[in-house]
Amino acid sequence: MDLNFKEALAALSGAFPAYLFYAAALVFGGLLILLEFGLVLVLLHLARITASAAAPILAASILLGGWLTILAWQRFFLYRRRALMLAMFAGMAPAQAGSEVRRFFPAYPSWARWNRRARQAFVGSGGESEPAAIATPGIFRWRAEAAFSAAIFSLAFARGGEPAAAIREGVALYWRHGNQARRLMRSWSAFSLAGLALLFLFLALANWFIFSSAGAPPALGLVLALVIAWTLHQAFISPLALAGVSAALLAETKGHEPDAALCEKLAPLLTS
Repeated sequence: MDLNFKEALAALSGAFPAYLFYAAALVFGGLLILLEFGLVLVLLHLARITASAAAPILAASILLGGWLTILAWQRFFLYRRRALMLAMFAGMAPAQAGSEVRRFFPAYPSWARWNRRARQAFVGSGGESEPAAIATPGIFRWRAEAAFSAAIFSLAFARGGEPAAAIREGVALYWRHGNQARRLMRSWSAFSLAGLALLFLFLALANWFIFSSAGAPPALGLVLALVIAWTLHQAFISPLALAGVSAALLAETKGHEPDAALCEKLAPLLTS
């Protein structure tokens, strides 16, 4: 697997202040999920619910609690740290990055809206072909582009100016000059999925042994392993992959100007 680890690590180290908070918050979120699991376990014990009835309730509480916890983390502060990382990937100092992030994404709804539009523009355009000629990407390509569409914000931060125009120009540059970035998206996506699988396998084996020894349903350990593995993946593997794609995109498009006609054709995809 051909990955730009050196460039990814350099970009991530340049954004270390934002990354440290981001990773620490996700690790704390994982600990909170464990605490929620323990609390539900105690409540079920106090309610004298049988083990057979408690198992599906616990499994559902792990999945729902994990999803709601990370969703709340993202909505209230993690999205801003992720945006800070993207701005710092573009070479901004922390103070400047903070100012630009507040200008581009004043609140979570604007972050969510621009992420949705960026994914639509990535999947709705046909790479080397004109955006009007919609291509039907394969599932893996779609997943890779959806996962790394936020990398376009690093390019937008580097360009500066009015946020909507900067993001539109960034997408246009990506489609005209981002051949290596597209290739790396697929490689980093495979690396990311492999990392998630390894984390889950390690935690699943440990939990299977612990839950079996305690006389608890091992399936609960597998569900808990899945949630914690995903949290750790988001804290440590996902930022590295995003840094690698962002670094490649910034290097590959440096010195190029966006195509005006392509920007015009992309406008409807970025305003829907």
